[in-house]
Amino acid sequence: MSKFEKARQEEIFRHLSNAGRDDGARGRAFELDCASSGSRKTRVSKQGQADVFIHYGKGNYAAECKTNGGRIEALFGKGAPKFVIYQMDITIKHPAGKTTKAREEKRFIEARLIPTEVFLNSLKRFNAIKSTNGKNPERAIQVTSKKFYEWLLDWPITYIPGYRYEAEDFEELE
Repeated sequence: MSKFEKARQEEIFRHLSNAGRDDGARGRAFELDCASSGSRKTRVSKQGQADVFIHYGKGNYAAECKTNGGRIEALFGKGAPKFVIYQMDITIKHPAGKTTKAREEKRFIEARLIPTEVFLNSLKRFNAIKSTNGKNPERAIQVTSKKFYEWLLDWPITYIPGYRYEAEDFEELE
């Protein structure tokens, strides 16, 4: 293991240790985990910078790492990365109704690599965009959208750090 991989693993552990107190900790750990083994990445990228780069065709392209109900406002602007790496790991709590018991539904999707335009179009198509609260509200992913979840289950391209993707991998996908 290189010194960069070791430092990255330590930083992932640090973020996951704070997951109970910090809403964005799992997303930051995921971003670091998306780096390929040869990457020198040891910290989360600053806003406006690429989270990671993927090998696509003969080049390397920026990708934004997103988890669960992550904020997506930057994906709509100029200079948005070509790809999104998205992972879902949530539990949806369904309250008891007049004729039903309370239950929990676990939704897990391993990391998928999706062209940004396709990702945003699917969020729009399945009404899976919400607005965050607070001083600076912005668009975010609505994870309770069952249609979006089912679309993700069917998305055939799993993200593998360091793998070289080709244009043919994405043909006829939407």
